[in-house]
Amino acid sequence: MKGIHFIRAIAFVNLYRHVCQKYHIKAEQLSLPESVFINPMALIPLSELNIFFKELEQLTNDPDFIVKVMVGTNANELGAIGRWIFSGHDLATTIRRINYGSNCLQSGAFMTGSQTGSIIKWTYHNPFITNDVKVHDSVRIASFMLKVIRRYVGETFSPMRVMLSGSRVNQQIYKDYFGCDIGWNYSQTELWFHSDTRLATIQTEVKPKQKLAMSSHDLDEFLNMPQSDDEMKVIYEIVNYSCHYGLPTLNRVATLLGLSDQQFQRKLHKINLNFTIICGYVLSNSAVNLIAKSVPVEEIAGRLGYRNIDSFNRMFKKHRGVTPAQYVDYFQEYF
Repeated sequence: MKGIHFIRAIAFVNLYRHVCQKYHIKAEQLSLPESVFINPMALIPLSELNIFFKELEQLTNDPDFIVKVMVGTNANELGAIGRWIFSGHDLATTIRRINYGSNCLQSGAFMTGSQTGSIIKWTYHNPFITNDVKVHDSVRIASFMLKVIRRYVGETFSPMRVMLSGSRVNQQIYKDYFGCDIGWNYSQTELWFHSDTRLATIQTEVKPKQKLAMSSHDLDEFLNMPQSDDEMKVIYEIVNYSCHYGLPTLNRVATLLGLSDQQFQRKLHKINLNFTIICGYVLSNSAVNLIAKSVPVEEIAGRLGYRNIDSFNRMFKKHRGVTPAQYVDYFQEYF
């Protein structure tokens, strides 16, 4: 289970919505559950993003679907995270925030800026996107970079050069979109611009002042990005993700971890745990989070995959010491 990385739903929920709308794709045609996008902070195994890109290319029957869809997306569609990113007064501050905040949106990847002479190269590197879909992820990020800069210097801005991973047959559409020459088959994504551009201070898309802070729960989730060598946390988040398909099963969780059922059971045994205990811990925590959002107990049970409310109540009491109804009564003043 080495190299398990995650991406938050908010990082590509707008891509998901725009591509489904443009190409008339229904949620049930995709293996990624629509429920994943209810919580923008939800963690999704990066392997699922690889599958998602493959499915979209097949369903759209269009190898250039990403660049066509990104035209309609907006760089600030990131909720409270976006308000934090763009609350600075210059482009340089925004780029720094994106660079050091990106590891909370997606693990295993990094963004950085370097200067060579008068050229700044804004770089994105993600070695965990598979080669067959790397170009899609590369175009996604390069488009985001472009939109961020245009927010400060205007829609007529074009970079000096864009470097993309992979290659496409119809290269002209990318040159037209970015407004510059494109370098292909690079191991990482780069957007080049003149160093003076970073000094831009006027945002062309100024919104009325909004509340900056995210909720305590969202902040907890945003900062809580598992590292690939933290096995317990990785297992927890994989079980949590598998809840989108119903009650977690040993086989589904093991498959997402890249293990056989037997290998996964042996790994749990070594740390004195079993699958039932892990699931109960994850599900009871999820239930508490939903209770805090005033979701009715019956609905919570259904969301977590329980067909029988009594089974849900027993699980909750075993791990929390009280029934869900008692928990609500005890802590209702905090909700």
